[in-house]
Amino acid sequence: MMDFAAILKDRDWNKEEPAGHKQVQDLIANAVPGLPQEYVAFLQYSNGGEGSIGINPGWFQLWPAEEVIELNKGYQIDKDLPGYFGFGSNGAGELFAFEITQGEPWKIVMIPFIPMEANEAITIANDFEEFIRAIGRKYVWP
Repeated sequence: MMDFAAILKDRDWNKEEPAGHKQVQDLIANAVPGLPQEYVAFLQYSNGGEGSIGINPGWFQLWPAEEVIELNKGYQIDKDLPGYFGFGSNGAGELFAFEITQGEPWKIVMIPFIPMEANEAITIANDFEEFIRAIGRKYVWP
């Protein structure tokens, strides 16, 4: 398992308090099967968070464990984006989601909230570990 404290030490981002056991268990019970272990472990390290990220779009906002299911329902991700599971955004109109249709490891994609269509998905990380390793780094625009 990843050592989040060592990886994210001295990085520029806003860490949150860890998610509680009940919050994590409720998320696992109500989410799509097979959430990445790194994602679940990260929530136990920081229940959400936000800051710079060294991949496009350059900023991230991760949803707290207790809000993930409701936000997926509210954005109708299961209806509009079957095969995806949202876990955050860039704070400016684009969803971050796991692409669960291609099997594990699940890629991290960014999809505009409007229009919320799968053909608009852009892969931003090959898995959650790659996403984590980019937290707190500056994105260099091409």
